[in-house]
Amino acid sequence: MHNAQQQTHCKPQADQDQQAHREPSSQGLKADAHTIRVTGIQGTEAQDVKRAARSALLTRRRLLIAGLLIAGLFLLIVLLAASVFMWRDQLQTDRRVARSELVIAPVTRGDIRREISAQGKVVVANSPTLYSSADGIVTYQVNAGDKVKQGQLLLRVESPALASRYQQANAVLARLHNELNGREIAAQKSQLEAKQALQFAELNLRNAQRDFGRYQLGLAKGFVSQQEFDRAEENLHIAELKAQQAPEQLTLITQVSNTEIQNAAKQIEEQQAVVSELAREVNALEVKSPVDAIVGNLSLNQKSAVVMHQALITVIDLAHYEVEIEVPENYVAELVPEMTAEIKLDNTLYAGAITAIAPEVNAGQVKVRLHFTGTEPQQLRQNQRITAIILLEVRTQVLKLPRGLYAELDNGKSVFKVIGNKALKTPVSYGVWGLNDIEITNGLALGEEIIVSDTSGFRDAQSLYLRQ
Repeated sequence: MHNAQQQTHCKPQADQDQQAHREPSSQGLKADAHTIRVTGIQGTEAQDVKRAARSALLTRRRLLIAGLLIAGLFLLIVLLAASVFMWRDQLQTDRRVARSELVIAPVTRGDIRREISAQGKVVVANSPTLYSSADGIVTYQVNAGDKVKQGQLLLRVESPALASRYQQANAVLARLHNELNGREIAAQKSQLEAKQALQFAELNLRNAQRDFGRYQLGLAKGFVSQQEFDRAEENLHIAELKAQQAPEQLTLITQVSNTEIQNAAKQIEEQQAVVSELAREVNALEVKSPVDAIVGNLSLNQKSAVVMHQALITVIDLAHYEVEIEVPENYVAELVPEMTAEIKLDNTLYAGAITAIAPEVNAGQVKVRLHFTGTEPQQLRQNQRITAIILLEVRTQVLKLPRGLYAELDNGKSVFKVIGNKALKTPVSYGVWGLNDIEITNGLALGEEIIVSDTSGFRDAQSLYLRQ
């Protein structure tokens, strides 16, 4: 019976131990059955505090879990909405393209230089070829590669025919000088005779006047007959007439003599011109270097026969160089002499200008010569490769985009304008095309972004979706 009571008494204690084991304390300690019986009411209050703490902790955990669930649900809704919008954008566009595969640039404002860039080479500015001025035999005084000074004799052409003409012309000139001297002497003689005739006429006039006065007095006194008086009067008239004509005859003779002398002098002047020209041709048979140069090429062998205007020798002036480039023929109409150019040599730009434009077209290219307008580079070499830029036009403060293959879309009529994650085909008009930029005249505004990489693969699309 005692054992039964003891078992009955221990059963509630075991139940309490199991309940205490199921409800963990906040301090982590197990309640002792004997301690519970002794403490009574005080032990129950401690368990109530522990239960309240556990309840608050569970409440916070439930709220945290609920918040996380709500946040996850909200994030899921946002992702679903973004996916819906993304799918809608994808459905509204023709193609999907990775943004990383594209080059996008904004429309900017600035200056555009319309210019031509061409490759070329350095050439000597002056390499004259010298020609024969007459038929003859050539004798060279120098060899190819020789350095020569300005005025140095290069060759001589022997021309017997020209020498003969020169001698004949000199003989004619000497004869004309002799004729002029003879005419001058004859003129002096004629003028002297005319002056003598004038003096005799004046003397005869005075004698006739004196005789007439004497006969007139004798007729009045009856010493002279009427017949003698009439003869004296007639002699007076004759003397007066001769005295009147003598000065006129002197003037006429002087004029005739002067005219003959002037004609003779004119013939001498004309013949002197002939002689001077022949002398120049004779002197030209000795061909001299026009500049300090190097002998480039001997066109003939020594003692070869040459004809007039045949090339004889070429000299190269190494003091001055020019640049020769080839320009597409469609630009030639815009080129004029002295148009501004830039010559790039060894990463340095030098100022230049157009010297000459070739009249012929070869394989769609036209040769253009440029000269240095400022400081000429040192140690230039013939055939040295260079890059030249000819400035055609400058447009200031215009809308522009970088030049690229995108500009050929729809034959240069459209571009893809980027708006958010889409790119829409937009009509556009171009103006001046520079080497690096293109002018935008219509269709785009400052700051708008454009796909400037090659868009030929999207030519059939009206819109693109740009995925990240």
